[in-house]
Amino acid sequence: MTDYYQRLGIRPDCTFDELKRAYYQKAKATHPDHFGGDPAKSEAFKAILEAFDVLSDPLKRAAYDQRRTAFTFTDDTPPPAPAYWQEEAAILDTHADDILEELIVGNTIPRNTTLQTLMLDIERTDRFCLFREGKTRFYTGHTAAARAIFEQYLVFAPLNILAHYYRGRCLIRQHHYRAAARAYHEAIRIGTRRSPPLHLPRIRRELQALRRYRLGWTTRLRLWWTGEHVIDPALPPDEAMRQEVSRAMHNLIREEQRRVRKQLKAHNS
Repeated sequence: MTDYYQRLGIRPDCTFDELKRAYYQKAKATHPDHFGGDPAKSEAFKAILEAFDVLSDPLKRAAYDQRRTAFTFTDDTPPPAPAYWQEEAAILDTHADDILEELIVGNTIPRNTTLQTLMLDIERTDRFCLFREGKTRFYTGHTAAARAIFEQYLVFAPLNILAHYYRGRCLIRQHHYRAAARAYHEAIRIGTRRSPPLHLPRIRRELQALRRYRLGWTTRLRLWWTGEHVIDPALPPDEAMRQEVSRAMHNLIREEQRRVRKQLKAHNS
């Protein structure tokens, strides 16, 4: 078995556009629907799809490339499995949720859908490729292009949590912090309406960090005044209440210290 780059006939330093063109060419030549469901063509299509799935995802591709440099390919050994899920925390509740969210790509997907059955539909393939292109642009530093892609993607997939999340990360890079917070909030809102609801701890943690350290002072003052800042949505209610009481006590002590200093100053004068 050759490596994934050889399987698609591309260079290891190919761009995403080159990768996508190579995939479409190979897929067209092996698509089972074009050959009456020929089992041999179906297996060839699965092999092409396997290579594209890894190389089109920037995290999987980076992990795969690291292993590829130290791996000797032979005709009877498969390429090393990408272990990106061991290196990157899940964005949704689990890595399985992340994979499923990508497969949904704004469509109503039947039960037991696999990547292969998804990619048999050319329209869904285009949407899947669009999402992967957005991730690639984001992780290679092309923030404006990535944001445009995710905003385009959200037109036909407004309930995709990952798209809202990556759009939010693009906005953070562009210093649009309030808009980024709204994107994160929308991702959380969608997650809470899933059945069963998603907790989204990573997104909640990033939103909390964004609100604490990245928003402008006027926004932070507004959050303090309205009390929105005191509840961390990732915390259980009792812990959130404990933190709220602690902050309230801290404010009371600080006010008392100011009052005492003011009285001493008046007395000394």
